[in-house]
Amino acid sequence: MPLTDRFIPLLNASGIDRGILDDRDTAHIAADGQSLLSRRSIPGLSMNIDESLGLTKVDIRIERDTYIVNPVHLCFALLHGTGSQNFCVHVVLEPGAKADFIAHGLFANAQVVKHTMQKLIEIGDGAQAHFTDSHIHGLSGGIEVNSTAQIKVGKHARYSADFSLTSGRVGRLDLNESIQADDYAVVEIISRVYGHDDDSIQINEEVSLNGRFSRSMIKSRVALEDEARADIVGITEGRAEGSRGHMDCMEIIKDQAVGQSTPVVKISHPLAKITHEAAIGTVDKKQLETLIAHGLSPEQATNMIVLGMLR
Repeated sequence: MPLTDRFIPLLNASGIDRGILDDRDTAHIAADGQSLLSRRSIPGLSMNIDESLGLTKVDIRIERDTYIVNPVHLCFALLHGTGSQNFCVHVVLEPGAKADFIAHGLFANAQVVKHTMQKLIEIGDGAQAHFTDSHIHGLSGGIEVNSTAQIKVGKHARYSADFSLTSGRVGRLDLNESIQADDYAVVEIISRVYGHDDDSIQINEEVSLNGRFSRSMIKSRVALEDEARADIVGITEGRAEGSRGHMDCMEIIKDQAVGQSTPVVKISHPLAKITHEAAIGTVDKKQLETLIAHGLSPEQATNMIVLGMLR
């Protein structure tokens, strides 16, 4: 059976419309390990791929003032239970361009797997980019995910990102993101992770508000149970007049799990302002009692509260 045929059931099982691979108006890449299964460029979006041994490099460029209507799909998977995947993705949005990207990390069969992703994203002046990065893991916990990203957001540009890993075991997650924002740029990032058993979660997100009146929001939502561990570090630096940043971290802890949140605020301009808030603890007692009063069991009520936070 061709690899692409074996890939389709994995997409279907993950709730992803297989039609994205056939749609001539939707740009995409799909890879199993280092093997590129499918790709499509569309007018206004060029794509170059270098398949070197052990590292695949993807360059995506969107032309000036081009609006990509359909989301660009980036499907990364391992069909086998063991192996590794190592990608470097470079995305450039020229000034005035606009696009949404949906990245799928499909590792439901993973037993002993290492996924490494390096991202370099350049968003030109007045451009807009939104990234949704959703991982689906299996129940073995034998997966290691290392993801790094360096992002530059130009003047009057907007960057937003939503990372989620709430299906299956996390395994080992090391997520690092560094963002530079220019004048009047807007940055909004959120991460949602649910750790079980002995999962280990490390998230470091840093925003440098270098430009005048630039703004940012870093939001983290983490739930932990059993003996899972999480260390969340959010860093925001206000370096220019009128720059505004906020960090918001919430963690729900159950059983013997351990969570830690470290907000770091740096101000190097007298007219910049950065704020932060963090809440780590068990499920809210009042919410729990309210749901139980409506007929839910304590376990059902707890799950509803946790899933509601991660939504």
